Amino acid sequence: MNKYRLSDETRQHHYPENGETRTVTLRQIIALRDFADVTAGTTGGWIDDESALSQQGHCWIYNSDSVVFAGARIEDNARLLDTCAVSHQAQISDNVTVQASQIRGKCHLFGDACILQHCEIIAARGLTPDAEKILQIYERAIVSRSRIVHQAQIYGDVFVNQAFVEHRAEIFGSARIEGNEENNVWICDCASVSGHARIIAGRGEDAIPTLRYGAVVTDDAVVEGNCVLKQRVRIGGHAWLQGGPLLLDDNVMIHGRARIRGDVIIEHEVDISGDAVIETFDGEQIHLRGQKVISGDQRITRTPLLGSL
Repeated sequence: MNKYRLSDETRQHHYPENGETRTVTLRQIIALRDFADVTAGTTGGWIDDESALSQQGHCWIYNSDSVVFAGARIEDNARLLDTCAVSHQAQISDNVTVQASQIRGKCHLFGDACILQHCEIIAARGLTPDAEKILQIYERAIVSRSRIVHQAQIYGDVFVNQAFVEHRAEIFGSARIEGNEENNVWICDCASVSGHARIIAGRGEDAIPTLRYGAVVTDDAVVEGNCVLKQRVRIGGHAWLQGGPLLLDDNVMIHGRARIRGDVIIEHEVDISGDAVIETFDGEQIHLRGQKVISGDQRITRTPLLGSL
């Protein structure tokens, strides 16, 4: 037995596509029977075709301002809460909850994932050699107040708040991405965050942690504030980075319990481990460059003289 029908009343919905304004005709869903917390006769969101919302399971579009169209599909026990727009072949299934968010393009949200509080998810393929890979958010991932685009992968027990995640960036395990109302966290290109790692935006101008070009943060590492991690940078163990600003680039590895803080540039084949500390003070900068190994309990508070490391 069907759980809903479409209203006889129609509504025109206008949306942008390829620089033009397009229009789709929608009909409202009306429950035919009681299921989950929905009672017979309840009206919900608007869809362009019955294929947009499965007649099976407890899936439902709760808000009368929500729209689902252009090949998008809601199924199983998925729920759309508050005002949502889902379109262009997006698939939302299993026990996913979407709240007050926009989801567009061929992607799959499944498992027990939650998309909360004004997220924008825009899937696009064909931007990388792995052209058929689609954007996915699944397992128990929680994403809030974030923009997720292209072919990003977010899964596991991660928490992502106020972040910009794009291209083939990957966040998994129990990682936490913690932006704030002043600064987002940026995770781009093929960068990844995993394990119990934390990426934390600071307060004030430019305190935006940014991972790009395959940078990896894993284990129990923490990256905080104005830190930019670029090509072939790997941060692991219990390492802690706090930018002021901090730039790491080109085959840099930080692990162990190393601590780096302040206005620091580290680039080109540098390995820092153990309990090493690299720290600057007001108005100073440290620049480490080229095939260096810093380990044990070494402490560096100024740029070393040539050949001293």
